[in-house]
Amino acid sequence: MNSPTIRELQRQLGQLNLLAEEAKQQEKQAKLRQIAEDVKEYGITEIELLRAAGFIQAKRKKAPAKYYDPDTGQSWSGKGPRPKWLVDKNLDDYVIREAPQPWWPEGQ
Repeated sequence: MNSPTIRELQRQLGQLNLLAEEAKQQEKQAKLRQIAEDVKEYGITEIELLRAAGFIQAKRKKAPAKYYDPDTGQSWSGKGPRPKWLVDKNLDDYVIREAPQPWWPEGQ
């Protein structure tokens, strides 16, 4: 039996590694072309693409205020610990019951 030498096996391994890397690059280029087509077709923005890839995180939207102190102008969304300005106070006295109206009447 004529078994291959270590050098022959290493040479074959090197060739296989080159072939594998070349195939990987070709597949990568095909994927990038497909992504480019999808970006154009669906109007995907750069930010959306970066978010989808996990490179940037979406910004959390601040919860709207549910409680407001007209004396100090402070507000609280009702999430998280109760702020100092509301400690030992009745929340119903500070609840925001309706959306604020514009100060300038429209249609006049």
